[in-house]
Amino acid sequence: MLNIAVEEIMSELLVRVKEDLSVGKAAHMLLRHRINGILVVDKENEDKVVGIFTTGDLLRLADVILAEGSGRITALDKLSAMPVGKVASRDIISLQKGAKVTKALAIMNNKNAHTIPIYDGDNLIGVIGRHDILNAAFYHGS
Repeated sequence: MLNIAVEEIMSELLVRVKEDLSVGKAAHMLLRHRINGILVVDKENEDKVVGIFTTGDLLRLADVILAEGSGRITALDKLSAMPVGKVASRDIISLQKGAKVTKALAIMNNKNAHTIPIYDGDNLIGVIGRHDILNAAFYHGS
């Protein structure tokens, strides 16, 4: 079942934000859309992904702030106002249309990636996440 092309199970819902959007607004988007990652795109070219901001990034940042102790509310407010481009993961791994889901799975396991942008040439056409692969592997329409 996983020896299919990524475009067969990818999500075409692309939640993209510019680098200057606040972490607080990006966090709200993650929760509102019930997604694990948001694509942070270039200011001039929305097909050029320059970072990915995930729920894991958000939890890691919150953990660091809460571990600091005093001034947590102020620190959380400061984090919330920070541009998402400053904290987004910049080590982006993407795949081209036609790549196999098994390749995406291997990348996710080896690189601890949660969200992989999918391109058709230079055009961003979708995104594949861990939940997409799990759905393909374990849900067969029953």
